[in-house]
Amino acid sequence: MAINSVRGNVEIPRVRAQFNGMTIDAVTNMEVTLNGSRKSSRFDLTVSTGGDVSNSRWLNLSPGMAAAKILMRSEPNEGEVTLFDGLVESIAYDPINRLAQVEGRDYSSVLMNTSYQDAYLNQTASEIATQIAQRHGFNPSITPTTTLAGDYQGDGYSQMLLNTHSRITSEWDLLSHLAENEGFELFVTGTTLVFAPLTSLETNYLTLCNSDVKSVRFHRNCPLSSQTTLTVKSWNTWQNQMVYYTDGWSDDQTVSDPAGLSCDPATEIAIVRPNLTSSDAERLVQRYSGALAERVLSVEIAIPGEMLLKPFDTVTFGGNGSSFDADYIVRSVRRQFSATGGFIEFIHGFVTSSTLSDGGSM
Repeated sequence: MAINSVRGNVEIPRVRAQFNGMTIDAVTNMEVTLNGSRKSSRFDLTVSTGGDVSNSRWLNLSPGMAAAKILMRSEPNEGEVTLFDGLVESIAYDPINRLAQVEGRDYSSVLMNTSYQDAYLNQTASEIATQIAQRHGFNPSITPTTTLAGDYQGDGYSQMLLNTHSRITSEWDLLSHLAENEGFELFVTGTTLVFAPLTSLETNYLTLCNSDVKSVRFHRNCPLSSQTTLTVKSWNTWQNQMVYYTDGWSDDQTVSDPAGLSCDPATEIAIVRPNLTSSDAERLVQRYSGALAERVLSVEIAIPGEMLLKPFDTVTFGGNGSSFDADYIVRSVRRQFSATGGFIEFIHGFVTSSTLSDGGSM
């Protein structure tokens, strides 16, 4: 969906919160951060209590989980939009200044705090993700995969354990590991668990120029070489052989040597992991190549607050020359509201390697 402009954004919003279904209108400050893959999104609210605890029943939440929902309305006659859905982690109450601070994160915290123990044999990554989602009552938005992730060279040897004898100690760690191996994105939105490639996600598109924003800062990496060779090495004890995969990565920048110090024309990065297959090694190189691409060019933008943009959306920025005009994939969105400062939004995005190669001049 195209977000055509930021000029019609929320100027005087109304922010409300709900804790275990109880509605709170006196929100004086709000910060909501929507993070990208394999990271929790978080919220931080400051609420005026009016000095009368008896009128603030939500402060007396019984011990246990407390559900949180943050709602925003841009106009009095418009419907509310849910900015955040998750769990309360802590409440700090100040009776002198009549304020309470409430912090929490999204429902990924359920998976991070799990103590469930299991071993996964002869299952694909998507089957494991679906099993975990269904066990906790999440709505699964999971793209099917085909590679068996729960066995080691077949024959009943498990390399995917979730117990006290494994370095994977939570279901969130397990899902993060599987998502990295598949090149998938992993996040929770509301009560939906998303385990899918970036290309399958629903995407918003926003076009910006300097006149639309409050501030913008570009960050460009200045490498000592324009060519990086990534090499994965592994000794596979099952096959009793060395697994080796190498690939070159270039950011398409021409690197000069102004100091005359004979800098290396290329850099080699060696990655050593035990018991990889050939396909494992190839996926690992691809993953590190993507991480290197994110470091080439990124942007931090502050705009008037709006309520639609989210991680993995695309922001097109223009008017700053070919070195910076590009499509940026949103990595995180941080929204801030205060009764005195209004509503403002901070966007962090990066340029992909495909965008760099398409741009030519970059």
